[in-house]
Amino acid sequence: KALGYAAEPLKADRELVLEAMRQFGGALQYAAEQLKADPLLTESSVGCNPFSVHGAESPVCTVVELRAVESRIKYRAAWGLGGRMLAGFLPHSATLGDLGRDIRSQVPNPNTRLYLMLPDIEAPVSPFQVEQPLADLM
Repeated sequence: KALGYAAEPLKADRELVLEAMRQFGGALQYAAEQLKADPLLTESSVGCNPFSVHGAESPVCTVVELRAVESRIKYRAAWGLGGRMLAGFLPHSATLGDLGRDIRSQVPNPNTRLYLMLPDIEAPVSPFQVEQPLADLM
C-alpha cells in the first residue's frame, strides 16, 4: 500500500510497481495509469515471473549452455555461488520465463526469484524479458 503514497515518478517505475505487487497484489491500483494496462503487471503474470528486479536479494544462476538439440532446447546452468549444475530440455517454443521456472523447479526453494545470467550478456535478465523466446538467443 506504500505505493499509494509514493511520488508520481515512482508510481511509473515498472520494476518498482512489479516489486510492490509481489508484496501486495492490489498495489497496481496505485500505479501510474500507463502501467495499469501492462500485461506483465497483471496479478497472474507477476505471480509466475521467476526473475528478480535490480537490487533485490536473490541467488544468481548462470546459463553456461543454451543450444538447439533436435526439436528442443538444451540448457545447463550453474546455481548460486557453489555452482550446483542444473540441466534440462525445453520445447523450441520456450521463453526466458519458461527457462527460469524450469530452473527454479530444480532448487530447494522453487518459489525463489533469481537473477538469470545468459552467455555473453553482462546484465541479468529483466523480469520484463519473461516472454522473450529462447530461440532468439541462440
